[in-house]
Amino acid sequence: SACLVGSEMCIRDSFKAFQDAGYNTVSLSTLHWVNQFFGYGAGVDKEYQLFGIITLPGVAFAMMRGTLHAYETDQIDNAELVRHIKPVLQRLFTNLAIYCEKYESQIGELKHFFSDSAMMNSGYDHSQVLEITKRHEAEFNADHFRYIERYLLPTPEGSEWMQRWIPLDWYYARKKSKLVTEMAFWVGNKILALFDPDFAAARKNRFKIYPDASSVANKTIDAIKTAANDERPFFIWTHFLDTHLPYVSGKGRTWYKETPQLLGNLGYDKKIPAAGAFGGEPSNATERKTFSALYDAALLSTDQQIGHILDALSDLGLEDNTIVAVAGDHGEELGEFGHFGHFFRLHRYATQVPCVIRAPGLPQGECKSFSTIMDIAPTLLELANIQPPSDWEGVSLVSEKMTPQASVLIETFYSGNCLFEHRPLYFAVRNNDYFFIWREAIDPSDTETSSRCELYDLKVDPDEVNNIYNEDHPSLLALETIIAYRMR
Repeated sequence: SACLVGSEMCIRDSFKAFQDAGYNTVSLSTLHWVNQFFGYGAGVDKEYQLFGIITLPGVAFAMMRGTLHAYETDQIDNAELVRHIKPVLQRLFTNLAIYCEKYESQIGELKHFFSDSAMMNSGYDHSQVLEITKRHEAEFNADHFRYIERYLLPTPEGSEWMQRWIPLDWYYARKKSKLVTEMAFWVGNKILALFDPDFAAARKNRFKIYPDASSVANKTIDAIKTAANDERPFFIWTHFLDTHLPYVSGKGRTWYKETPQLLGNLGYDKKIPAAGAFGGEPSNATERKTFSALYDAALLSTDQQIGHILDALSDLGLEDNTIVAVAGDHGEELGEFGHFGHFFRLHRYATQVPCVIRAPGLPQGECKSFSTIMDIAPTLLELANIQPPSDWEGVSLVSEKMTPQASVLIETFYSGNCLFEHRPLYFAVRNNDYFFIWREAIDPSDTETSSRCELYDLKVDPDEVNNIYNEDHPSLLALETIIAYRMR
């Protein structure tokens, strides 16, 4: 058996590889872009979409926003705007129909495990949602540009897309009882805020925007129990989101009542506001400490729930026949370089992640070589005695044939739009001595970067603060060669 909990970046081809080897594959997708809608459907026997329907237009808008800005700033014309927006909207309309069908088919299980999530408490009547979606699809098909102009131009800022586009029409597609209940709650919470604003702020956000670690762990354990009754070995993947902003810990709709104890267990002041990270980036030292403390509490809460999964494997007698991998998909900046959260930056705070693998017969140890999350999938396959596909870039970290890597290459675009032919590439190379960032050019949307190239001496500057780049530095030839080889 194999149970993978963690990074989505290594998972897409893993499903197919394990399924081809005869495994029963299950995806518990709390992450709205790691599912059949975004290319992760191949090789998955059973998929649970553990996110609310509102996230689908949200992801679609995120994919379109940069393109809309590019049109408004005369970087592209009407025809190119439509060419890029059209497939996003067409796919959205199709995906919404698929989502509603799957949601209704799994509603019993979803209610049982996720009754306290926003997904289960939105109150949407999915038949009405589908009718509204079909009207939007017909309007778009009648005149592509006019639809874009009516709903998406000028480009909505922040959450404006929810007040101007398809979610606005969905608002009254919610059940009347839900609208009445929410109004009564809103009035009561306004009154409570006069006496205890911190408690009211937490209570206002009682339904987390994603399933909490406790409900995800419980559903994962249920999936393990179900899969254990199958003759096939199993491969299960899920993703915990509690350590993402706004760093909420605890379980259920009263999660905020558990946060003080989690904070206390870590040595923090129990009076730190549980909802202290809901208001955007911190503006002073006290708020910055609050963010860091709440992140740690969310991490502790998640760690406890992963422990429950391990306990369940032991109770079911599967501990000695199951591989467990826990990995992060990105780091988190908690004030480093003035940033909070994670973005398209290449410093180690955003790119260095934990990865812990437990497998029968695997001795305790640490991989001393540079590695990436692309190496997780081939490692799991080797541990399961399955041959990895020959075209994978990653390498098994437990293979006797593995050659230790002296450096690691990182690459990205910087946020913005999907007009990749207009976007400069960002690369970084890290070895034991230096960290080098090379940008093809500074992206127009990157307003924080002033230097196209950066170089840090990690022996004396492990926090990557002092940029010592100059084009004659003796370390550059080797570092630039790695980037050039990737670009060839």
